[in-house]
Amino acid sequence: MGMLPVRIDWAARATLCERCPLRVVATGVSYCGTPFLKHVDRDTALDGCGCPTVAKAKDPAEHCPMTIRHAAAAQSADGACDCKWCAARA
Repeated sequence: MGMLPVRIDWAARATLCERCPLRVVATGVSYCGTPFLKHVDRDTALDGCGCPTVAKAKDPAEHCPMTIRHAAAAQSADGACDCKWCAARA
């Protein structure tokens, strides 16, 4: 019904996910790595987070688990983030 908040730039974020080497398509859905429930014990820098990429891109609170150099992303105490999505926005 459109009640949940959606990122204005979600399409650009989803486009970055679609080009990522970790992207996996399972049952017609694009995921950040292998779907979470099929690979629960994971290192997000190596395996992705396992979330559906479009839903993750639309969520304003989410960040990509990877940096532009495909290392694990991190957020500082002041909210600065070095993930792919934040780097592309800057």
